[in-house]
Amino acid sequence: MDSVADDELLARYIFHSGYIRSSDKTVKQNAFIPPNNLELSVTRHINFTEDDIWSMGKNAATHRKLPLYGRADVKTEYVKKQNLEVRPQPIRNHPDVGDNPNHANIVNWPLEKNDRKMIALEIANASHFTANPEMGV
Repeated sequence: MDSVADDELLARYIFHSGYIRSSDKTVKQNAFIPPNNLELSVTRHINFTEDDIWSMGKNAATHRKLPLYGRADVKTEYVKKQNLEVRPQPIRNHPDVGDNPNHANIVNWPLEKNDRKMIALEIANASHFTANPEMGV
């Protein structure tokens, strides 16, 4: 399994408008709260064009039947500073997202919910929101 470099960008797709502050278009911590399995899905930018990154997000949105409001990009180093790991996990023919060869999961989250919230806040603060150009968010 290949490792993810500290300077590599990760995209967290935003499917809920409530994850973005309308006033300044910054990302709320909820965008980075992991699901119950404690594996937060992201897409690595590596070897992808801007169009490729959006294509993966649109594909996931279509499969989930959700709107794609945009993405929150964050450098891997900010994730690792929180004692988390980015584990590459390419997806092939998944019923909910289709294919994504650059898919990865952020793992090693603490068990305590409040600790996860604090970490999610730190990552959100280090991220940069880019609106889906087709939605005009």
